[in-house]
Amino acid sequence: MPMTARPASAPVPADQLDAPLDPLSETALEWLVRLHDGTAGEADWAAYDSWQAAGPEHRSAALRAERLWEGLGAALHRPRRRTRPLLALLLVGLGLLGLGAALLPDGDISTATGERRQMTLADGSALLLDAETSLDIEITPEHRRLHLHRGALHVTVAPDPARPFEVIAAGTTTRALGTAFEVRRRDDSVQVTVTEHAVRVSAPDGSSRAVQSGQSLRYGPATGLQTAQPANLASLTAWQRGRLVFDGQPLGDVVADMQRYRRGLILISDARLRALPVTGVFATGDSDGLVEAIAASLPVRVLRLPLVTVIRPIAAAD
Repeated sequence: MPMTARPASAPVPADQLDAPLDPLSETALEWLVRLHDGTAGEADWAAYDSWQAAGPEHRSAALRAERLWEGLGAALHRPRRRTRPLLALLLVGLGLLGLGAALLPDGDISTATGERRQMTLADGSALLLDAETSLDIEITPEHRRLHLHRGALHVTVAPDPARPFEVIAAGTTTRALGTAFEVRRRDDSVQVTVTEHAVRVSAPDGSSRAVQSGQSLRYGPATGLQTAQPANLASLTAWQRGRLVFDGQPLGDVVADMQRYRRGLILISDARLRALPVTGVFATGDSDGLVEAIAASLPVRVLRLPLVTVIRPIAAAD
């Protein structure tokens, strides 16, 4: 039976399009790359349909991937001319890079990929911003507030009992109690680490926790505000010294951290790879070295393209 053009995708809710690329959507994009590499046939499309039918999450991921694919100007049908797989992957990567840049919110202050910045606020407090960080600064006679949209910052608060100092991120409020501390935001998850004195963290549901020096606390929409735990400050604050330290962290988290220091997109083609543990110390300016270490120590194959790096299972490599 001849291959015909597939029906247009149903509209994808705006909140799904604006969300970060999730593992299922990455898998759906890999399907589309394979289906448009010039070798796919009826059986391949049937397998893709079966994958979509596995559940509503799969269908949602497929719809989002198809919308991204169509955004590149490519129809969802069997190509008449053979398209090289590497070129197809590159096109997808370029499209995602453009989409990601458009969706990232910008505040009054933003740092670029690979950039760290030191600054002093009008009240004398000192800030150190990590790469790909964006925030708004609000200092008035009554209060001092930083609104962290993404990334991480370390602040050494200048004493001023009459004006509280707060960092607001993903609905949480971290209030300084005469202190130095770090706040890191990834999507709607927040991690607060105290390097001096103490802070109090309040969640959207009204709960709050005190965090003492040498402790770290996490907040997520699914878990709520967790209890403060002892922290390895040398590891968690290593970015301030130009280092990334991982001790058994999942590959998916490592890639998310690496992405802030590396120009171009990093795709993990198989969701099962995201849980692989990564351990090591790496320079933030040597993202290639981290990619090489991942390829050497994990059962993966790394495919490097202009602006796109794909991490795949060894069995799936060409």
